[in-house]
Amino acid sequence: MVQIYSADNPPPARTTPLEAWTNETVPVTDGSERQLGKDAFLTLLLTQLQNQDPFNPMEDTEMSAQLAQFSQLEQLTNLNTNVTTMGGYIQAQNQFQTLSLIGKDVKAQSNLLSVSNGELDTAVKLELAENAKIQLYVVNSSGNQVRMYDWGMTQAGVYDFAWDGKNSSGAKVPDGLYQFQVTATNSAGEVMTEGIIPEVSGKVTSVSFDEYGQPVVHIGNAQMSLSQVMEILQGGVTAKAAEEEESEAPAEKETAKAAEESAEAEAA
Repeated sequence: MVQIYSADNPPPARTTPLEAWTNETVPVTDGSERQLGKDAFLTLLLTQLQNQDPFNPMEDTEMSAQLAQFSQLEQLTNLNTNVTTMGGYIQAQNQFQTLSLIGKDVKAQSNLLSVSNGELDTAVKLELAENAKIQLYVVNSSGNQVRMYDWGMTQAGVYDFAWDGKNSSGAKVPDGLYQFQVTATNSAGEVMTEGIIPEVSGKVTSVSFDEYGQPVVHIGNAQMSLSQVMEILQGGVTAKAAEEEESEAPAEKETAKAAEESAEAEAA
C-alpha cells in the first residue's frame, strides 16, 4: 500500500514540511513549457545521437526523417516570428494613416454630444425607419437628464436634432460629454427597440489608441472607435460629392471658355 503524507505529517526522512498549496499559491501554467521548440528539438536529437548504441546505430532513413522534422519546425518558427513582426508593421502603418483624419469632418454612428467653450462640437441627425412618437432626452456624463424634447408623432425619415447647448432652465450647460437618448413608440403603441439610427458629425480634434492599439477618434469630448465612422466629409460635403464636383469642373470650364470665345467673336 502506498503511504500518503500530508504537509503536517511529512515522511520520516524529511525534517521540513512542504508548504501546502492554496487557491492563491497553486501554480498556473498555459502549457507553453511543454511545447518543444527548435532549440530543444535539436538538443534532443544530438543527445540521442551521442547516446545511441554503436552496435545498433540509428538508421539513415530515421535520421533523415528527424532532420526533416527539425527543418520544418525551424521554418514554422521563423514564419510565426515574421508574421508577428509584419502584423506590428501593418498596425503601425494603419495608426499613422488614421492621424490624417485630424482636422477633417466625419460622420459617425453615435449618440454622443460634445460641448467645448460653450459651443457644440457635434451636429446630430436621427433616422427613423417608420412613423413613431418621439421623445428625445439629453443627459450628462452622470446620467442626469439635462433637456427633453417632445416631437410627437413623426413621419419616417431623416431629421436634424438641433440642441442649443442649454438645459431645461435655459442656462448653458458646462463643457463636457453628453449624449442623447430616444424613446420611440410606433403607431401600434409598441416601444421601438430598432429602426432608430443616430448619427453625429463634427471635426476630428485628435486621435488616440486604446490598449489594443485600435484607433479612437475624438470630436471634442466625444470619443468613438474608427469602426463607427461612416463617412469622411470635406468642407461640409461628403468625399464622394467632392469627387463628383471635381469631375464636373472640367466640363464647366470648357463651357465657360466656349462662351467667352463666342462673346469675343461677336465683339469682333
